[in-house]
Amino acid sequence: MIKKLPLTAEPHERETLPSFFSRMAQINGTEATGFALDLGISFKRILEQDALAIQTFAARSGLTPEQRATLLSWTGERVGDVRMLFRGEVFVSRALRNPVVRGCPQCLREQTEGQDHPLRYMSMSGDWLCRGVDICLRHRHSLVPLWSYKNRFERDNIGARLAMILPDLLAGRFECEHIEPSDYDRWIDLRLSQGLDDTWLAKPSLFAAMTFCDLLGAALLRKKGQEVDGRHAKAVGFAVASQGPGSIQEALGRLTRAEDGEHTVNQGELKPIFSALGYLYRNDESFDVFRDIVRDHVLKIWPLPAGEEIFGYTLPERRVHSLKTASKETGIGTPLLNNFLTEAGAFAPDDARTEARKTFDAKTYQALLDEIPTLVAPGIMRKVIGATLAELKALEADGVLVPRTKVAKIKSPWRISDGLSLLESLEKLAVQVDGDAPGWETILLAQRRLGVSVGSIIGAIKDGTLRLGKRADVFGYHGFVVQITEVAQLREPTQSGVAPTAREGELNAAAFGRSIGIRGNGAFMALIEGGHVPAIEVMHPVTKRPQWRMRGEDVAAFHATFTTPTVLAAETGVHRNTIIAAISAHSVTPFRPGGLEVGPVYLRKDIQPVLRALSGKS
Repeated sequence: MIKKLPLTAEPHERETLPSFFSRMAQINGTEATGFALDLGISFKRILEQDALAIQTFAARSGLTPEQRATLLSWTGERVGDVRMLFRGEVFVSRALRNPVVRGCPQCLREQTEGQDHPLRYMSMSGDWLCRGVDICLRHRHSLVPLWSYKNRFERDNIGARLAMILPDLLAGRFECEHIEPSDYDRWIDLRLSQGLDDTWLAKPSLFAAMTFCDLLGAALLRKKGQEVDGRHAKAVGFAVASQGPGSIQEALGRLTRAEDGEHTVNQGELKPIFSALGYLYRNDESFDVFRDIVRDHVLKIWPLPAGEEIFGYTLPERRVHSLKTASKETGIGTPLLNNFLTEAGAFAPDDARTEARKTFDAKTYQALLDEIPTLVAPGIMRKVIGATLAELKALEADGVLVPRTKVAKIKSPWRISDGLSLLESLEKLAVQVDGDAPGWETILLAQRRLGVSVGSIIGAIKDGTLRLGKRADVFGYHGFVVQITEVAQLREPTQSGVAPTAREGELNAAAFGRSIGIRGNGAFMALIEGGHVPAIEVMHPVTKRPQWRMRGEDVAAFHATFTTPTVLAAETGVHRNTIIAAISAHSVTPFRPGGLEVGPVYLRKDIQPVLRALSGKS
């Protein structure tokens, strides 16, 4: 059994192994190297924490297993090539081992008071080793550099080093002004000394937490144009990070926001954070929680392509476009693309950002980007549908065919698919008419002769109240004809005519449906006939056919329960295309009673999130 030395001491609170070993050497009248040889070991083996050497020293010094474990916990034990276990947490070695040794001069001077042999009582505290610690809470004094040695054996020969600086310590030459501890200072001291943490930062490792606080705080100080001081940076970063992901995201938003209030599209102030998370600590899993937060933020604001890798995560699809990246991918010039996107609500009309910084949600506007190259000029549209220029203008004026954009600078605003869809729907309703059959005229001529709008004529055709003919020898829309006498019956009778069955103030239900943007054949009628929209059925005074009419209260009841993009455009002043994009972005589905397709009709209660989003665009 190894005998205990006659002269021993108790370790001080938070004392390190080299410090206690050096004090024991002083107590026994020698220095560290000689003391180790006297014990039958070497000082090098003590510093390297050789298990047998430490066991021998502990036995000769009378250390209990608990005291030995505490000494090692405040010293740091290697758990890999560049990792150390310190106070129960894993740190990188350089966070605990540094050529510059720091300490609190007031702690050291206080230990010498009244002592004839001060070196037997002066000890180095383990928390001084941690680069995340900057202050002695007890004395409210900064940790100051005491000595610097690259050679670890010289550096950790605590007794020899303290002997060198003792005169200056006693003379107070290391001391500075007292400082006020920050919440960060108190947090890290409590975490190291007692393992307690009631903040969100209790989840990550202490090393990752203190490192991120420093990185984030420094970035925030630079953003404000302030000098970056290590202790101040940690305090600023802790004030943010300790509150959790939401607070960190908000701070990242400030770091990536330019003077105009919009986000930047480069690393900027985030560069040191990216360097640490993506390179320096890329294999350290304890930083994953911070990587996730930073990654989530930049993916929301940066126009990154699919396949881009950030912190080990490969982006499966593009989330954000800029005007510049969208132009590059689509081959559409930025001026033209800017006009489309501005009208659709992606940009404000007065948005003066550069092409690279004009960003928008890629998914919301992907359909528009896909569609723009397919749009055609009026001349091509006329040829495709077989219409004269006047006929195309009349269809547009009455909303039967709606160009994809109203921007005058855009010379190709038409969807071919819209024109072909109109032709297909009319073809299904048309009967063949000889070219010289009397009483038949084109829809435009009927409109000009009788003053009945093109929209009303086509609506009546789809409602089945007006016959449609098709001249076989004429291509497309210009070949559709209607009976003049039947169109004349569509005009509302005057007071001199037969008294109508329908009462004054009532609306033709089909016409009301068209006015709110429901143009599908029978779609609005299906809502009425299904009992979802109130209306009354009357006899048309001229055609003697049953007809649905809507009273004022019926119209009010519809608007109280339902809405459409056309109605929302009138209510908010926002372009219809922008509204449609917002509805898609919020994943609001149309009203489908029993699975029946009734057009772009939405329950008003379901559209509230869209209205809130649009309130900033009106």
